[in-house]
Amino acid sequence: MSEEKNKISTELDLLKKDKSELEMKYSEAEEKLKELEPKVGSLKEEYEQRERELESVKKDLQQTISDKYVEIESLKDELTGQLDNKESELVSAKNKIEEKNKEVEAIKLKLKSLEDFIEESKGAPQVIEKIREILAHKGFLSDKEFEDLLQ
Repeated sequence: MSEEKNKISTELDLLKKDKSELEMKYSEAEEKLKELEPKVGSLKEEYEQRERELESVKKDLQQTISDKYVEIESLKDELTGQLDNKESELVSAKNKIEEKNKEVEAIKLKLKSLEDFIEESKGAPQVIEKIREILAHKGFLSDKEFEDLLQ
């Protein structure tokens, strides 16, 4: 029994020692907790402040993005309108060019016709001169002689 008593006593001493160590650790932890609680509070406040700032920045960015989107859409619409105007001007200019080309072709045909007429007219004084010669020799001009002169 004495042996068991010694054993129990030893165990009891060990437990007391463990208890004492645990109480000391608990006490240290409590002190650290007391030291850290204000830091936790300030860190929590700082976190909340940063979160509010982040939300503010997010809202600003969303507003900026929204504004830029509206601006881009406006510019896109404006450029589309300008492009449509330029396309219609281009079509109009092409039509005018085609009209002018047709006019040029008509003028070319008229010019060719006038040149041909002038060429024919250049031969007229010679024909008249030959008619005068024939009339001076014979006094008259037959139909056959007149056709020969025209050719």
